[in-house]
Amino acid sequence: MRSLSGRTVCVAAAAAAAVAAAVPAASASPVPAPTGAWTATLVPGTRADFIDTTTAQEISCGRSAASGTDNGVVGTVTWGECVGALASTAEVEQAGSMTFHPASSSGGVISGSVSGFNVRFSMETLFGLCTGSITGAIGNVVFDTATNEASVNGGTGLVVSSANNCAGILNTGDPVQYSATYGVEFA
Repeated sequence: MRSLSGRTVCVAAAAAAAVAAAVPAASASPVPAPTGAWTATLVPGTRADFIDTTTAQEISCGRSAASGTDNGVVGTVTWGECVGALASTAEVEQAGSMTFHPASSSGGVISGSVSGFNVRFSMETLFGLCTGSITGAIGNVVFDTATNEASVNGGTGLVVSSANNCAGILNTGDPVQYSATYGVEFA
């Protein structure tokens, strides 16, 4: 495994999540681009949470993993063991790829955002199958080179872009926050 010093990780959204743009991460940024492919998994004992801030309903996943390349592209993100609103079983899947955009670096902590976030969700509720998507760009993405952890804490900028048969649990246009902490390794 290589050292992470001076590298940028493109993960944090992974979670969340998942996506569609492919702009080189450091093209207009003072922060150095990462070198090498990487993988990431949720830190043990943590969860990946999508929270509708209007209804306070969430989809919470006990497993999540991501991988990407050295140009800022988050190629794949997966989620599993997800629970939706009203304790329903939920599924979340990525559509496309995301791109990490580093904005600043201080004391080994690299901050930025992830664009191209696009996930589809489904959950079985008392009202039937609720399906939809969450899209946007997500802020509050941080990679700490001392701990090798990428995190999104209350990441803003996401919205429920579609919600079908969700009975007010999740509504089209509702803002969504994403939170997750990933341990990162470079190939």
